[in-house]
Amino acid sequence: MEKSGFIAKFYDKAYEDKSIEELVAAPVSAISGVSESDAEDLRKAFGIDTVDDLAANKYVTFAQGISCLSEWSGQIEDEVFKSDLYKNLAKKPVSAISGVSEKDAGLLKRAFGIDNVKELAENKYVLIAQTTVALASMVQLLRAAGII
Repeated sequence: MEKSGFIAKFYDKAYEDKSIEELVAAPVSAISGVSESDAEDLRKAFGIDTVDDLAANKYVTFAQGISCLSEWSGQIEDEVFKSDLYKNLAKKPVSAISGVSEKDAGLLKRAFGIDNVKELAENKYVLIAQTTVALASMVQLLRAAGII
């Protein structure tokens, strides 16, 4: 069976024989470019062990919501949301998110070079993890429907 180009492109060679569903439970270090040291920093800072943990991390979700609000605040037809306060939220350090300590932010910086909320929201490893989880869910739905 031919392996997915997605898996070959974004996961270490040792994981190329895994299904997309198996990758959800794989260690975060299975993603190409995430070292064991990076994975350990993520575990220490946020309790992230697996691809699924990274995809669903609440601080990642917060960062993505904040980044979206920051980017689109000027488009909302409400004077309160046109504030520069909202527009600049994504530029704040990750430690501005309640529950993220300076130490956690330092570990995130060391692992992925992330300095601010927007960089966490748009991090390529986060997006790979989220895409993996979404693809695995799609495969499960297609199987349940008898399509594959």
